[in-house]
This record gives sequence, structure tokens and C-alpha cells, in this order.
Amino acid sequence: MTGRLVGGRYLLGEPLGAGGMGSVWRAHDQQLDRTVALKRAHAGVDDQDGRRLRREARTGARLHDPHVVTIFDVVSDGDEHWLVLEYLPSRSLDELGRLPVDQVARIGAQIASALRAVHAAGILHRDLKPANVLVTADGTAKLADFGISQRLWADATLTDSTSVGTPTHLAPEVADGNDPTTASDVFSLGAVLYSALEGHSPFGTDPNPLAVLRRSARGELDPLKHGGELTPLITRMLAVEPSERPTIDQVLQELGHTPPPRPRKRWAIPAAAAGVAVVAVLGVLIGKAVPDPSKPSSAPTTTTSSTPTTSPVGNPLTVDPCALIDEASLKSFGETTLEPDYGNFDRCDVVVTGKGDQEADVRAELNLPGTETARGDVQKFTGNLRTVTREKSGGDSCERLLVLSDRTQILVVAKHTHGSGMNVCGMAEAVTQKAIGVLRAGPIPRRKTPLPANSLAYVDACTLLDSKALKLIRGVDASQPDRSFGNWRCGWDSTTTDLEVDLYFDRNQPGSTDGQPLKISGRSAILSNENDGPGTCAVVITFREFVDADGQDQEELVTMSIAGTAKPVTLCGLATKLAEAAGPKLPKA
Repeated sequence: MTGRLVGGRYLLGEPLGAGGMGSVWRAHDQQLDRTVALKRAHAGVDDQDGRRLRREARTGARLHDPHVVTIFDVVSDGDEHWLVLEYLPSRSLDELGRLPVDQVARIGAQIASALRAVHAAGILHRDLKPANVLVTADGTAKLADFGISQRLWADATLTDSTSVGTPTHLAPEVADGNDPTTASDVFSLGAVLYSALEGHSPFGTDPNPLAVLRRSARGELDPLKHGGELTPLITRMLAVEPSERPTIDQVLQELGHTPPPRPRKRWAIPAAAAGVAVVAVLGVLIGKAVPDPSKPSSAPTTTTSSTPTTSPVGNPLTVDPCALIDEASLKSFGETTLEPDYGNFDRCDVVVTGKGDQEADVRAELNLPGTETARGDVQKFTGNLRTVTREKSGGDSCERLLVLSDRTQILVVAKHTHGSGMNVCGMAEAVTQKAIGVLRAGPIPRRKTPLPANSLAYVDACTLLDSKALKLIRGVDASQPDRSFGNWRCGWDSTTTDLEVDLYFDRNQPGSTDGQPLKISGRSAILSNENDGPGTCAVVITFREFVDADGQDQEELVTMSIAGTAKPVTLCGLATKLAEAAGPKLPKA
């Protein structure tokens, strides 16, 4: 195999290793003059058309974390399919033997960071084990191998390789036949750290995989003897009951790495004017195309791209935020991924990946008049566009605010999500120039594919909580909400306490939220402490599942969030009660 040219581009070098599913070679990318790793499925592994490798590539392409091995591409060469990976001179954790506590803590923090990114992307790793943790000579640890997302039992059943694994790091509920969750990945990470400290799995050293599987299903763990200061944390990570395990954020905090808080968005609409002014504004924006915003819509409108509009925006249900972004104009800054089905319905995002751990998110977001204020250089226009304000960069982010002729706003934000040093103002300006061109040409174009009739987009978020439910929060006037564009987000502030109620819609991949599983009106939900940053607690309800244009599983979500200085148990209790009040008002998906 050495010296073979794969896909007309990759010159194979020496083999780097093999596992139950495939083998990996070092290779030279002749086009980009760099060293990469190439992975091919073993003969006999059922992947004739490369579907498994392509699925692994799609999974990896969503992950941007300095502690996740980067997947570059999938190439075909005749009947063979190869995965192109980052080349990482390293040894796997199972090759390093027993390690001291401080080194295990450093490795654990890095892999927990990677796992947090995995879960944030809506992915369960499902195969956390020492062989999938790579450690470089300088101590950098990276998580690898996303190839068995649908083959949970591959290690226990494959016998076509001399490197057959065992289910030594499976959570008890998974070994017992239940579906894995983020808590299952936390258990597996705890088992990996246990193995690094003790030199063997927490389920003992029996070479029989079925015996290990039985011990795993029963939750029979050997005591941790060499854990030192890590013993309490790993013991909780290895709790038999998933609800008793810490979240991945809590693991990061205890290992000495606190994840950055998730920013919380509020609206600058005076509470006294919101109930009247916002309704009036929506009436100007959408005329008769959408019913009274005080009542939930139950079906899509019939507005099409040929329907005349009285503003540059028109019907919020049909306007396309992605028409404001030219993905090609962002490619000079790095690799780009358009995310049209991420977040609320008022926005469109592009993820830009640079060198190393550099990553930025660029978005265009439609807002009601007066939502955002900006300071900076102001450029005046005529026609559909009134002004563009260019704020100076704060270092990690850069903003532009476009005010349209009907005073609707377009907020353009480019910000680092990982690393630093990318030209975020250049990205923001590229999107701004595209938006200016669109508005000069006429109204913002309509969505090419209408939002489905069963989407949350046709629901008014403000109608999901009434005055009876909001009496739980002292000092809240239910009739004076802070609304958002399209009525897809609604907030209420207490006038006598610092408590804030925030109910909004979201779209993300399944499993994107860590926390305690709940049932709200028969729907799956997650109770997540600090979901929207410190001092918050939220209940995230799954409204419906769908498949996006890239064939990826997605969910529409309803988030009921409470913020304030009250104790977490109080915030979470209020969030749960309000979610239970809102749940029955959701239409059938």
C-alpha cells in the first residue's frame, strides 16, 4: 500500500494503526503539501458505498474544537472510500499505561472540553474509550473516532480483526439495552479517566467481553484506588443512575476549566410601550398576511414571492434571512458552512473555520424597530435602506446595524466561537455589503422552501404564558411583554425583583442540551441549570423533529428560561412550573 496514490491526490505512507472498523495510514496531500491521515474501512466491514465513512465525515465536520481530531474530507478511489483526517503525531491513552493524577486531570479537562463541543453540536460520541483519546508529546489531548454513532455494539460483536475491543467503558443503562444520552457519554469519560489512573476498566480485567458486559449492565464497578483528589468527581461520573452524574459543564468546572457563559439576549423595547407599539409595528410590517399577534397562528399563510409587500421585509413567515448572506464572500476567511436551520427563525448563520482552533460565527438577524442600538460610523441611504452603523470591533466580535425604511433592523454579527485572530470585521462587512445590495434591488427575497405547516414558526410565543401562569413571578405584568420579530421570542421582567422570564424558540440537533430529562405535556424536555449563562435555569422542550437540507436530524425547541440572583433550585423550580403551564398550549407538531 505504501507509495500508492489515493484519489489522485494523497500519497500513502506507512500504516499508523488499525481497529475493529478500519485501518489508518499516514499520507501526503500533494495538492496542499501537508501531512494527513487516511482511514479506510476493513474488508468485510459492511460499508460498500462509503456511507459509514461519509456519516463520520458529516459528524466531524460539525465539530470545531481544539481537542477534537479534525476531519477534512471523504475521497473515493475506485471501489474504496477513504476518510481524510488531521495527522496528529501522538499515542493513544491506552498505550500510555497508568498516569499520575495531575496528568489525568489535564487530559480529562481537554477531553471534557471536546465532549462539550460534541454535545453542543447535537452529537453523542457513544464510543469514548482510551483508544480514542490521542495524546501528543506536549500533553495535548484530542478526541477521535466518530465512526460508530449507529453501531453501539461494534466492539462487542466484530470479530474480523485482531484488535477486537470490549464494552469496557459503556454506561450501565446502555449496556442494559437503553438508548445512550449525554449522561452516558459522561459515564464513559469517567471510565476513561478511571482507566488512566488504574490501568484497567472500572469493570475489572476479565478478558471475556460478555462477562464485562454483564458487570456493566449491573453497575458492578471496582473501587478507585489511585484517584487522589479526582476520586470524588470520577465516583460521581460513574454513578449507576444517570441523573446522579454531573453535567459535562460541571465536570469542566471541577477539572479547573470553566466553560464560557452563554450570552443572554434582551430587547431594548420600553415595557410600557411594548404592548401597543410592537403590535402596531407588526401591523405595518405584515399587513393582513399574519393574524393578530395576540393570537397564535395555526396554519401558514399563502403569501408567495410574487405577493406585493409594503415594506422591504414583508411577511416574517416567508422572508428569508439567508438571502442577506453570500456564503461565497466569506470563503476568503476560511472554510464555510451555511446553517439555515440553526437558532430562531429570524436569523441565518455561517460558521467560518480558520487555522488551528479558529472558528467564527457570522449571522444576519431580523429585529423589530428599537431592538438594538449602535454607536459608530453612520452611513445614510435612500430607498429600502435608511442607515448602516458600523461599530468598532471589540476584539472577538464585530457588529453592523442596518435600519430599513420601515425601521425594521438587520443586525449583522461576526464573533469568535473558538480561538482568536480572525478578521471578524471583514466578515461582518462582507455580509453587510451583500445585504445592502439585496435591499437596493428590492424587498428581501422569500424563502425558497416554505416553513412547514407544523412548525413553531406559526406560534406566537407570547400566548404560551398567560396572567395566571405569570403570577408565579411577583411584579410581572403579563399584558406588557417584550416581543421579538415574528413573535418567536417573548420576555417579561419583574418590577419588584430582578427575575426575568424569557420564552423563545430554537432549532438545534438532538442532544444539544445537557441536563435532567423531563416530560412536559407528554413531550421530551431537559431541565438545564445555567442554560443561558450564570444565574439562569431553563426547561428546553422538544416540539418536533425534522431532517434538514443536509440530511441531518434537527429539532425545533421551546426554551422556558428564568434569570435572576435567586438560588438555582428556585430558578429551576420556576422554570419547570412555567414550562408546565406553557406545554399544554403548544399545538400538535
